Amino acid sequence: MKTNKILFSMLAISVCFVSVGCGNKKNSHSSSTSSNKPIDIEHYYETVEDRALYDNENPNNFVQTFDNGLDDNLFYALEGAWHNTTLGAEHGGMKHRNLFYAQDDEDTYLAIKARGYYSKEDPTTIGLPEGGCIITKNHLGPGRYEIEMAAMPREGGVSTMWTYCTLTGSEETSQNEIDIEIGGTTNGTNFENIWYTTWTKKTVKDTDTVDVTNDLYLNDGRIHKYTFDWYTDYNSQGIKRVDWFIDGKFYKSLEGNVVPEHEMPLWIGVWFPPLWAGNAAFEEDYLLIKSISYKAFDPISQFYETCRTQPGYSKVAPSSLNIQTIDLATVRNVNKLSNGGMESLDVSSRNGSYFGWSVHSASKGSIELTQGNQSEHGFLLKAATDSSDRYHGEYLVQTLTNAFHGYHYNFSIDAKKMTADTDAAIEIQYLDASGRYFDKMVIPVDSLEYKTYTQSLICPENTTKIEITLAVEDGSASYDNASLIYVL
Repeated sequence: MKTNKILFSMLAISVCFVSVGCGNKKNSHSSSTSSNKPIDIEHYYETVEDRALYDNENPNNFVQTFDNGLDDNLFYALEGAWHNTTLGAEHGGMKHRNLFYAQDDEDTYLAIKARGYYSKEDPTTIGLPEGGCIITKNHLGPGRYEIEMAAMPREGGVSTMWTYCTLTGSEETSQNEIDIEIGGTTNGTNFENIWYTTWTKKTVKDTDTVDVTNDLYLNDGRIHKYTFDWYTDYNSQGIKRVDWFIDGKFYKSLEGNVVPEHEMPLWIGVWFPPLWAGNAAFEEDYLLIKSISYKAFDPISQFYETCRTQPGYSKVAPSSLNIQTIDLATVRNVNKLSNGGMESLDVSSRNGSYFGWSVHSASKGSIELTQGNQSEHGFLLKAATDSSDRYHGEYLVQTLTNAFHGYHYNFSIDAKKMTADTDAAIEIQYLDASGRYFDKMVIPVDSLEYKTYTQSLICPENTTKIEITLAVEDGSASYDNASLIYVL
């Protein structure tokens, strides 16, 4: 039965299902068509009502901001996990505890924490990355969906806004879904491309990877407006279609039988999919959301079917969670170096590193904990004493991925050499997309007392990674309190 705005509020069928969308995007099957009608790109975003009128009286229309927190009438906080049993890619799913409000003097945001492999905040879940999710209470039909957000900027996690509803509980037969996904890997990088996807079942979908680097990198830390318009009768042409925008600029459309015609709740969150978003080799970072909105299209011209199944995960009113408020600076000034306090030489079960610091293959020396500068411990690197070996130093390395041209970081570390004749240095190298080292900075460790070494880093053209190396060529040196802070 085709649904109008009266029936929209009448039908209520609750059926639990097992899994949700945002599945593996590889091996996508395209069944889209094209209207081939020229559009005025410059004004396309603003002229949406030339294609479908808004239903201004629709009770499901909303604008969610966060000065008063999440509205219990609009959203649930969701807790659950899907696609979390792939060998070598296990994760902890979505947890309520990762929802925060972040405030400065002007605004309140929703901040969703992403915990990577190295997070030790909960000793029982070390090595199991996890994120958070909210979901609308109502099922929504065709219309304009928007979110103002700064994507979680680290490899391994995906920042996403998607609609989803299954009629049958089996995605093989019913997987109604529209996605915006930020963080999927393409040619080894995560934030140069955005993924746009529509599904109607597991084998009927279309995924498009769109290069956005002429305008932005998606992990630039800035709030951007991400939009999709969902039509079931585009411009009265009898075509189902979804249009996607960033900051009001049209980027992509998908059409045809891959586009759903069933109402769906809206989901928003950050999660850790298996294998196709890279490695969550960090401690923590945040998805930052300024606003979320939905405005329905006229249901007379934009028909839709009912789909009142409900996800079989824990859903609670946000007001019942006592969501903590944190300073926005906590979100903005996350240390991009893991184990920066150098308090431990514990080894990560995920990759064998010292929770972010890896011993370079050329190392011949040793590393141990020592008395730190301000923290309890630091790292003491010792070169091997056999100087007949050309490579007898000790080198500890940490790499920040998805650092792009023009990105600005403030680097800081405390260090001292243990003897006057020690040869030690901090090396900062930039890598391109092929993994080639093409620029290098060397900061000699020149003090017998702990000294703070600082450096402003601005990524040169073609940068995709920054590599920090703590090096001791001869003798021994102590390092502590390493930090790399992104500067907006």
